[in-house]
Amino acid sequence: MARHRLTLSISPELKSALDELNEATGVAAASFVGEIIEGNIPMILGIANAARLAKAEPARALEIMQRSMLEAVHGANLAQMDLIDEQSKLRTFIRKDED
Repeated sequence: MARHRLTLSISPELKSALDELNEATGVAAASFVGEIIEGNIPMILGIANAARLAKAEPARALEIMQRSMLEAVHGANLAQMDLIDEQSKLRTFIRKDED
């Protein structure tokens, strides 16, 4: 499948954050941003659909936008749970407050 390029203008704060991420992890900014966007294709399509419906059925458009946002939050929660699972695997000691 052919890949397409997209040029983005970003704030100095975002540039700095992406530079820090790159320095800490070695992950290129473009790869990181691309993965985030790719992971949110359903939400993007939901927003596009809601925008189309907004012209004809405003209430239905809001419902679709809410559902899209809920799906995005759910995806973020799943990613957070994966990170918690990975953190648990790395734990090599038991803290006193966990007894």
